[in-house]
Amino acid sequence: MTSFRLRSARPEDAEAVTEVVVALESSLYGATAYTQDDLESEWSLLELEQRSRVVLDGDRIVGYGTLHERGELWRSEGYVHPSVHGRGTGRRLVEELEREATARGARRVQNSVFEPDAAAHRLLQSLGYRPVRVFRELRIELEEPPPRPAWPEGLRADPFDPERDARDFHAAHQEAFADHWEFAPRSFEDWRKFNIANEKFDPALWCVVRDGDEIAAGAINVADLYGGGWVAALFTRRAWRRRGVGGALLQDAFVRFWERGERSVGLGVDAEGDTGAFRVYERAGMTPTLGWVTFEKELGGGAA
Repeated sequence: MTSFRLRSARPEDAEAVTEVVVALESSLYGATAYTQDDLESEWSLLELEQRSRVVLDGDRIVGYGTLHERGELWRSEGYVHPSVHGRGTGRRLVEELEREATARGARRVQNSVFEPDAAAHRLLQSLGYRPVRVFRELRIELEEPPPRPAWPEGLRADPFDPERDARDFHAAHQEAFADHWEFAPRSFEDWRKFNIANEKFDPALWCVVRDGDEIAAGAINVADLYGGGWVAALFTRRAWRRRGVGGALLQDAFVRFWERGERSVGLGVDAEGDTGAFRVYERAGMTPTLGWVTFEKELGGGAA
């Protein structure tokens, strides 16, 4: 039997790693919009040496996984090329990511796999993981210019100015997500690096909703990501919820993307959240295209 090797991913691995992700996603869903550009965008925010692993069969990359730190909780995800399924590749990858997280002090580790990947579900459960959450990607194909949003009375949409708005927008974003499942606060500098220092940052696609001088809601939109326009974040602070702000923000995103020339718009959502977001997106005409199940395992304790 072939002996697999593991090492950190390198920039020159991007094409081969993309092929693994594309092959797996296509085998489960029949198609994929994922590209090497998407992978490289993710890698621009990832310490490859510390936070990634590839599995090699000889010189060929057949598996890929990443780790993301969230305090005592670490999150991982992995992909195995369908051509080597059943040969222990997935087990090696899961165990390596778990070992690395434990060594770095994790008390819990979560691992997300595609919803229809029954073999991955069985593997994780055999290693002591249990399913805890479902997330889905929703998408809409825009066939004609979308109507402009109707903002609730007293609210207005303003352009995003990174010099003027960044800190207040960050604070509003963090507050709005504070009651979401497994929320982990992100410092302003980390948030700025992830969103504003990102090479895909375009302030013309962002939306700031104000009530007077106060930020009530907002959206972070990114063009040319995961097959089209991508709504990376859409939030409404608690005091302004249940007034139709979320639906208006989504409609605003559709308009911005249409004007940019994007015809496919997607986003990710917690399918089990109680904020009503999933229903808002479905009412806007978005439908599920992909899904992930998050599994979790309690660890015996990290390194001292």
